[in-house]
Amino acid sequence: MPLLMRFKVRDRSMEPALREGDYVLVSSVPFMVRRPAAGDIVVARHKGMFVIKRIRETEGDVYTLLGDNPHGSGFRVPKKAIVGKVVLHVRKK
Repeated sequence: MPLLMRFKVRDRSMEPALREGDYVLVSSVPFMVRRPAAGDIVVARHKGMFVIKRIRETEGDVYTLLGDNPHGSGFRVPKKAIVGKVVLHVRKK
């Protein structure tokens, strides 16, 4: 897995923090130094897709991810499903 990856925001589940069409740079490096924590915005694999969500809570190696949009969907993933942390956000013009 590359240390830095680019993803395009493809839905509105993270509004207002991230808008559909924005880009994010994601790095796996932060999680080599520390465990993912509540509040981190991450990219994770879920049902064969990459999703961008915020970690709401942690229970051992299981993480509850939820969008910032009140209508966003939430789910639980194992630590190994987390690709990396959003380290840079570029707003669509």
